[in-house]
Amino acid sequence: MLDRSHAPQTPRTDAAAVARHGPRRPRTPLASLQAGAGNRAVAALLQRAADAPALEDTEFAERRRRAELAAEAAERRHRSAEADTGQERQERQGRRALRGLSGAGEKLRDINAKVSRLFGTSKADRAKKAVDPPDTVATRVNAPTEGGVRTHGQGTSNAGLVEASAIQGQVGTGINVVTDSLGLFNDLRALKAGYGGRAGTGPDSHKSRKDWKGKRLGVAQNSGMVVGDVSGMANAAVRNAGDLGGAPALGITTGGAGVFYSTLIAVREAAAVWRTYHKNRALKEVVEALPAGAPVEAARLQDVLDRLGRAQERLERVRALPPRRLYGLAAAREAEVAKYGQQVAVLTEHLRADLADVGRYARHKQHTKLGKRVTNLGGNTVRAAGGGLAIAAVAGAVSGPAAPAVAGTAAALLLGNAVYKGVRAGGNRYVEARHPDRFARPTRAQEETGAAEPGAPAAGVGRGDAVLEFFKVTKSVQQGERRHMAQKLYALAAGPAVHVGKNVPDDVRVSARALLKVLKAGPSQHSRTEEEWEASLNDPAEQSAWEKEIFNQLSSA
Repeated sequence: MLDRSHAPQTPRTDAAAVARHGPRRPRTPLASLQAGAGNRAVAALLQRAADAPALEDTEFAERRRRAELAAEAAERRHRSAEADTGQERQERQGRRALRGLSGAGEKLRDINAKVSRLFGTSKADRAKKAVDPPDTVATRVNAPTEGGVRTHGQGTSNAGLVEASAIQGQVGTGINVVTDSLGLFNDLRALKAGYGGRAGTGPDSHKSRKDWKGKRLGVAQNSGMVVGDVSGMANAAVRNAGDLGGAPALGITTGGAGVFYSTLIAVREAAAVWRTYHKNRALKEVVEALPAGAPVEAARLQDVLDRLGRAQERLERVRALPPRRLYGLAAAREAEVAKYGQQVAVLTEHLRADLADVGRYARHKQHTKLGKRVTNLGGNTVRAAGGGLAIAAVAGAVSGPAAPAVAGTAAALLLGNAVYKGVRAGGNRYVEARHPDRFARPTRAQEETGAAEPGAPAAGVGRGDAVLEFFKVTKSVQQGERRHMAQKLYALAAGPAVHVGKNVPDDVRVSARALLKVLKAGPSQHSRTEEEWEASLNDPAEQSAWEKEIFNQLSSA
């Protein structure tokens, strides 16, 4: 047996292993392996060393990018916060402004309400009535006297008289300032009310349109009066301060204002005289055309209307009965027809007499109005001339008593009107207090829809108390003759749907409506057609408005 232990070993090839793992590669020596590993490590280190600046730049760029993104995000948040803050600030400012506007609006509404209450109050009317008597004395008595005394004092070089006239003039013009200022306020109030109601229709709207047209001149007139009063009071104060001649500029202003408002009043009065004259002529024709009639007894108009209604109803009922064949029954029927027909005729005559009475009263008021207007026209014409003479006297062109004499004449004419108006108003107050049943309401009022019997007439006061009523210049008459006549005329002109006019015969109603048209209470004055005007007279809800309208149109003012 051969010893093969020392024989060189040759690798044994196994066909299966070769097939399974492939051919074997020769093994690399260990040194070579170590050298290769070291080289790779060194190469990796070198590569990292070489790549380090690039990595640092990349990281720095990344950090920088992130920082920029963060800064941009912060900037956006800051801008958003600022925008939100600005928006909130604007909203707060807007809310504050709205609250301010709301507060201002409330203040304006309060002011407007106060002004409306002020312009709607009757206190100014009462105050004007209260100061009218002393103003009349100051204007119609004190002013001419003061002018005459001053002229005489200057002509005789009497300083005492001139000083006394200055004090007298300052007191009088002070009263005039108050009165004319109240008149200006009242005209402005009426002008405001007229502007608000000028576009309306019906009986309530007529006065508004009249005020809107006429009170503008009234405002100009009272403004001129206030200017003249203030300048006259200032001139009197200058004389009281020691300059007895006064300030020429103030004297010219006073005289010029007097010429202005006196001329304006004269023009207005001339137009009123023309209108009143033609209205009176038309009234005369209508009143003379009214059917003649005479009341058979003194009776309340409402009682006459109720009796007439019952008589008409019975007459219609008897006429509606069938004809009677028997002679006795037929005669009885004819007797009943004649009886109730006579009652209707008598009561209708009573209504015609009442209508003629209203027509005569309307003519009397127009005569009174014409007289007052003519007197006022003459007085203001003379006063305008007196104002011109006063200016000439200040300029030195006129001397002597001419200017005071003319002013005194004007004052006398205007004083007559004022006294008549005052006595007439006082007499109406006296009659209402002393004899309240004389001009008591003749028909049922709008709210009295039933046929209730009238109560006992009110008892009048004693003579002494009635005299006290005479001097209560601020008190208005509630139920006087003019209102009594207005209520009568409405009842005779109202339509059958109104309870006070349902029994009025057609011919009497037509005549009463013709009288209304002549009194300037027709369709054209109410901005209505003929049909609408007649429907308004047939509307029970407008009874009070119609009675007030007729009351105004019967005025002699």
